[in-house]
Amino acid sequence: MQIAPDGLWIIVAVVLVLLAAAGAFSSLKSEPKLRAMALSTACLIAFTAAVSVFHYLTATLAAPLIDRHLAVTEKALGFDWVAYLRFLTEHPALSQRLAWAYHSTGPQIMLVVIVLGATSRLGRLWAFVRLYVALLPFTVLISAALPAVGPYAYYQPSVVPVGHLDTVGAVWHLEPLAGLRDGTLKVIALGDIRGLVTFPSFHVCLAAITAWALAPVPVIGYLALLLNALVVVSAIGSGGHYLTDILAGGVLAGLALATHAVVRRNRPIWVWLAGPQTALSTKPIIEQTC
Repeated sequence: MQIAPDGLWIIVAVVLVLLAAAGAFSSLKSEPKLRAMALSTACLIAFTAAVSVFHYLTATLAAPLIDRHLAVTEKALGFDWVAYLRFLTEHPALSQRLAWAYHSTGPQIMLVVIVLGATSRLGRLWAFVRLYVALLPFTVLISAALPAVGPYAYYQPSVVPVGHLDTVGAVWHLEPLAGLRDGTLKVIALGDIRGLVTFPSFHVCLAAITAWALAPVPVIGYLALLLNALVVVSAIGSGGHYLTDILAGGVLAGLALATHAVVRRNRPIWVWLAGPQTALSTKPIIEQTC
């Protein structure tokens, strides 16, 4: 397999510019907030690109699909996915708003970087980056071992919400997933990477850590909580996830956040997970690092 050079060089250029900016904000003029914004953005972009390539490569393993098991489990929980989709179809305004919420997760990452950087919550910013770095490859590995095509392909509903925006996140992965599993997709275009993970839902993981990251910020934290609650709900229809994907993503995010809290209290050898340390206990420092 090959990586299309155009998208690769664009990412390399963007990351290098961000690293140069971070260096300038450190050596030429001390701007800790701007330096943290530049460095964290470079880290997120570079890491996401690398994991995206890894994600596509793991899909070529073509492990047996587990859609039937996911569908049976959600039915056992009393959830009827097809009936829920029919409800969304009958309420197009609600469906569209949920789709908007679902597609807000990408812009919200930059919101976290800007808001936490601007408010000097740099420790929390880097905690968010570390949680992202831990959760993304973990969901990819689980998906590689337990792949699924998603409920739109499995149930093949006769009626779906009207509008491209409402279903693009639910079906746009099917073409590359099929090409990777049968060996016909040979070129990875970083400018057209599509999320292939169904189980567990990374959108739910991202919604949880985004809401957590912004929680201490007045007003924005409350709005982020509401928006990301909608993201979790929208992942079923707009994202094309089984209820089991949502629950698994929530459990995974909960474990990650709980681990972060325990590590931060106990300060074990994996101290890099806990964020910047300080021996001071003044309120400004606490607000900055927590």
